Amino acid sequence: MVLEPISERKAIVREGRIVYFGLLLTLTVTFVLIIPLMMRPLPEKEQSVEEFAVESMVEIEEVPIDNLPEEIDFQTIVDEWVNTVGGTKSIVIYDLERDEVAATYNAEQNYNTASLYKLFVVYEGYRRVNSGEWDKDASVGSTGYTVEKCLDLAIRESNSPCAETLWAWMGHGDLDDIIVNDYNITDSAISSLLSNATDITKMMKLYYEHPDITDAVLVAAMKDSMLNQPITTYNWRQGLPSGFSEAVNVYNKVGWLYNGRSWDIYHDAAIVEFPEQDRHFIVVVMTNNISFTKIRDLATRLENAV
Repeated sequence: MVLEPISERKAIVREGRIVYFGLLLTLTVTFVLIIPLMMRPLPEKEQSVEEFAVESMVEIEEVPIDNLPEEIDFQTIVDEWVNTVGGTKSIVIYDLERDEVAATYNAEQNYNTASLYKLFVVYEGYRRVNSGEWDKDASVGSTGYTVEKCLDLAIRESNSPCAETLWAWMGHGDLDDIIVNDYNITDSAISSLLSNATDITKMMKLYYEHPDITDAVLVAAMKDSMLNQPITTYNWRQGLPSGFSEAVNVYNKVGWLYNGRSWDIYHDAAIVEFPEQDRHFIVVVMTNNISFTKIRDLATRLENAV
């Protein structure tokens, strides 16, 4: 028998040890990592291999959902109010925090806008000043006012010469096209003085969000003209604003037609802010042959629900 050299026998021993430790390491990894996976309970529903593997390695983190403020049941209040008044009426109440309609009645009926057309003219005017297309210090025809002052007075005091001159500058038909194409308000014909509570609500939402008006000075002026409206020949705030308490801020525009005995038209459009509750709503009321006293009563009912 021929004996192998000692050096060769040592090499064989070393190789044997390497194989042994390699097998031992493989078994250890299998026991530590693979066996626990095999012992996991099967998922209750069918999953792909990839889904099961991911769930085996990491815990799925739940993404918290922002809490919306509590929904307020304005619809019941609107339904009750509608049953207490005659005439023709349409209402939309829009919850700005929840970004949804909170109550509605006959919202698609078109009315003569009366002075609510000024909401469309003035917003477009502010948009043009903001973009630099219009000079805020330019004179507005024979009104005696600048563009800046006319935009203010057309809302604050419902100044018709200001609004009509600015509207003529824009072009009646051109403004109609802008309302459809830029504002996505499609069921109104402002050149014919026709609109409805749904479209007026969309217009008020533009005032609230003012995406095209970024100049802080312009935004502040726009808000102030809707909030501070002193009595002139008329009481501009005898409808919705007077029905809310002093704790509520009402940014408002009215449109009406009084025949000397009664109100053929009385419209009220407002952004209503409840600072204590940090809640904001749009309230649009359009009516024929209904007094502002009834609209004032609706405002009081709404505040009692907040």
